[in-house]
Amino acid sequence: MSGSLLLRSYRASGSRSVARRNPRITGNKSRHFASLLDVENKYQTGTRLHGYTVERVQHVPEFDLVAVKLRHDLTGAEHLHIARDDKNNVFSMGFKTYPPDATGVPHILEHTTLCGSQRYQVRDPFFKMLNRSLANFMNAMTASDYTFYPFATTNQVDFSNLRSVYLDATLNPLLRELDFKQEGWRLEHSDPRDRKSPLIFKGVVYNEMKGQMSDASYLYYIKFQEAIYPSLHNSGGDPSKITDLTYDGLKNFHAEHYHPSNAKVFTYGSFPLEDHLEDLNTSFSRFVSRDCEYALKYPVELKGSKRVSEIGPFDPMLDPERQYKTSLTWYMGNSLDLYESFCLRIATTLLTDGYASPLYQALIDSHLGTEFTPNTGFDTGAAVNLFSVGLQGISKENVAIVEDKIIEVLKTTLADGFDRNRVNAILHQMEISRKHKEANFGMTLLYSLTSGWFNKQDPFEILEWDSVLNRFRNDLNNPRFLESLVEKYLTEEQPIFYFTMNPNDSYSDVIAQEEQTRLTKKISSLTDESRSAIYDLGLQLLEKQEQREDLSSLPTLHVSDIPQRIDAVALQHTNVQTQSESDIAVQWRVAPTNGLTYFRAVVPLSHLPEDLHAYLPLFTDALTSLGTVLQTMAEIEDEIKSKTGGIDVGFQVHTSPHDIDDWGLNVTISGYCLDSNVPAMLQLLNTLLTETNFDNTDKLRSLIRGLASGSVNSIAERGHAYARNVASSVLTASARLSEALSGIQQVKFIADLDSYDDASLPLISEKLKEIAAYAITNHRMRIAVTCGSDSVSKNEAAIKTFVNSLPPKRISTGIDSRVSLSQMSRDSASKICYPMPFQVSYTGAALKGVPYVHPEGASLQVLANMLTHKHLHGEIREKGGAYGGGASYGGLTGIFNFYSYRDPSPENTFKVIDSAGSFAVSNSWTERDLEEAKLSIFQSIDAPRSINSEGLGNFFDGIDDSMRQSRRSALLGVTVDDVKSAASKYLVSSSGCSYALLGEKKAFVGEDWTVTEIGGATAI
Repeated sequence: MSGSLLLRSYRASGSRSVARRNPRITGNKSRHFASLLDVENKYQTGTRLHGYTVERVQHVPEFDLVAVKLRHDLTGAEHLHIARDDKNNVFSMGFKTYPPDATGVPHILEHTTLCGSQRYQVRDPFFKMLNRSLANFMNAMTASDYTFYPFATTNQVDFSNLRSVYLDATLNPLLRELDFKQEGWRLEHSDPRDRKSPLIFKGVVYNEMKGQMSDASYLYYIKFQEAIYPSLHNSGGDPSKITDLTYDGLKNFHAEHYHPSNAKVFTYGSFPLEDHLEDLNTSFSRFVSRDCEYALKYPVELKGSKRVSEIGPFDPMLDPERQYKTSLTWYMGNSLDLYESFCLRIATTLLTDGYASPLYQALIDSHLGTEFTPNTGFDTGAAVNLFSVGLQGISKENVAIVEDKIIEVLKTTLADGFDRNRVNAILHQMEISRKHKEANFGMTLLYSLTSGWFNKQDPFEILEWDSVLNRFRNDLNNPRFLESLVEKYLTEEQPIFYFTMNPNDSYSDVIAQEEQTRLTKKISSLTDESRSAIYDLGLQLLEKQEQREDLSSLPTLHVSDIPQRIDAVALQHTNVQTQSESDIAVQWRVAPTNGLTYFRAVVPLSHLPEDLHAYLPLFTDALTSLGTVLQTMAEIEDEIKSKTGGIDVGFQVHTSPHDIDDWGLNVTISGYCLDSNVPAMLQLLNTLLTETNFDNTDKLRSLIRGLASGSVNSIAERGHAYARNVASSVLTASARLSEALSGIQQVKFIADLDSYDDASLPLISEKLKEIAAYAITNHRMRIAVTCGSDSVSKNEAAIKTFVNSLPPKRISTGIDSRVSLSQMSRDSASKICYPMPFQVSYTGAALKGVPYVHPEGASLQVLANMLTHKHLHGEIREKGGAYGGGASYGGLTGIFNFYSYRDPSPENTFKVIDSAGSFAVSNSWTERDLEEAKLSIFQSIDAPRSINSEGLGNFFDGIDDSMRQSRRSALLGVTVDDVKSAASKYLVSSSGCSYALLGEKKAFVGEDWTVTEIGGATAI
């Protein structure tokens, strides 16, 4: 979604794939690019240009780039330029921003700097630029100790425009008090126009962080960080402390930290370095050098093992007896030692990652808990490396058992030694990831370098991948190299940091009471004069939010900058003969892939009985989780990592581009590998598809518990998406099926399965076997392959062997569930509320539109964008205080959605939604409004694509190049009258809008609403 993104360095728990830290190669071309040799020869150490001095130049052949490090002569600002033949250019401006307390000042400043600058004195130029640009990425992010502002675009004029806006925003922001009140926090009447309405806390960041703290995974991680790094405060802001931040405090923090001497600038791609430096030097020229050296922060000193415990929320979806979380952390050396850190990362990955890892087997396979804690893994993000291992979903009496088991497993594993085959599998994954071509290589590289660079790591060392790997391979000749390295930090004498979170079933009440007490205290200190000032300030802010601004000072592209024609993708189609009644259709995308082959397949499941639909996600997860009778999943996973870049089995709900009431359900199969390993990869897929042991109820129990664990957290993180799904589910069969398979209904379903005793597991296994009878077949299968021309013939032979190894049509019912689902009665004006233990709400609303090929679909897509940027953003975010809100239109699903994210006032949001159609019809839209909407839409349409994704719209959704071109032409041709007509027809005159609310049940939720508790699904 649009807006500032709070960046956190915690990793997702329960990961089963090898962490891929190294950047990847992409093959985009640009006419602006000089050869790498020219770049390397041109920028010699000591060269001076545009106020900068070159400090170092290095060619990195493994990534086809030249890195140039420079320093600004006047201010000392650091600049890292990555010259590479890639048209998707990246810019980032960043500052070291240690938070002095937990008021969230770095985060609130990140928001407020983007609310207007000296050169661009408009309200919120950042958001205004979102639809005046063709950038494929724009954002601003606050990490624990730095803040950075990146963007990516392929257009050189666009790049210059955005660079100018970003530089002026960060270095010359207006920092108006009203913007601080809007984005940070304020006391304001619930109705700003009514001085008798109660005073409440408002503010975008304030409500964002209330929502963030409702995510139990985030809460665990941030409380752990605060405990182990007391000197490194919560940069996002603790809501209980945010209201202590003053306007002067914000301005002082900017003056201290947002200075070129404290800046690190990153540029990447094919655009000339001189252009960047000239513009930067102009912006930096008014500054003088300043001492901005900040000492690194260190974790709490451990003179002996230390224990910390905190209370946390109670998860209503999980077993009430298994709500504890605990972790153990060791200090593992200096993060500036990049080589040792690299080796330790591999070693700790072997300990925790995947089914074969000893800690996964000891903690999760044993059913001691459901999944790893969010801090589990190796963290190099600060001065000291941390290695944490933790478990959640455990009972109170098992907390001590888990802690002892972790120590026992570490001792045993190090004594026995690491399996060298697993080490080689990790190295193979690294080789694959380097060959894998990504369209966003520049952004990946930025993320890889930024944290270390801000913590005094040498970015050139991070880029020297081959030398690191070669040294590592050589050191592996020492039989106990990795073991001795880990033992260096996991000795008996090494202190341990223990962190436990204990559940409290009244935690939400405790948080609400704290806020009420704090609010009461603030209000009690007000004088009559200050009360009047609050009322007047609320009216001023409201007046400012409603002003229509002159945006002529902002740079912009135009629709004329958008190409009229699509970039057509050359596809070829063949058939593979099978031993059954029909051939298999194969789509080929033949292009340079750096020696990799990408494989996809779909098996239609439209005849799957409806009573099995809800089990389909569990079925596809089971195929890559349960193992076979002859092999454990740990053994199979090791083969997957040794021979492929990854394989996956999933599902797809498909809507016809010709009819939104015509849908399909597919099992999807995918994988990629080196060309030479295609037969091995397909054999592994065959093993998973045909030999999975669904009777392995022990692993099935672990799988179900892992899926159920953290489900409320996933809703807290993506609540607006869940709300949209709920609202949409009453409109079309495909939306209803999507909700059942990946929405709230699926969350409820898995939680219900988790509540069953072990005696019921065989019943679940039988359901999965029933699905297998429909899904594991080559009947009506379709395949898509992306590979180089020299591997086509070998891949054809391997694919023929694969499809003939699968059983033919296994079951026939004569019942097409598409018919029955599509004919189900629908209430298009439903209102559904799911009470959730959140401090803020998520809303969704939905209206039915038209199929992809319908000409009015383009008008609806433009309408959604115009409403978002010109109306809903201001009403829902700026006035309402939600972190985000807007409208979207699903070109393929044909559903027009409204949403809000981390919303403190959902009743106001629904009122805004109800009036949105009338606003769109009566508003005086300008041609500029229309042009901006089109620019915004084409940001994603024309964003660079990785080669391996080309042609997939045709394969999965049936959208060929002629349809894409028609849609493109329709979008470019939409007029203001078309937009108003679409608003009148589909928003104002529709049969009704469906609504969904996730969060606290509000007073406006009356008898016309269906209130459904999150539990209570019936499965078997």
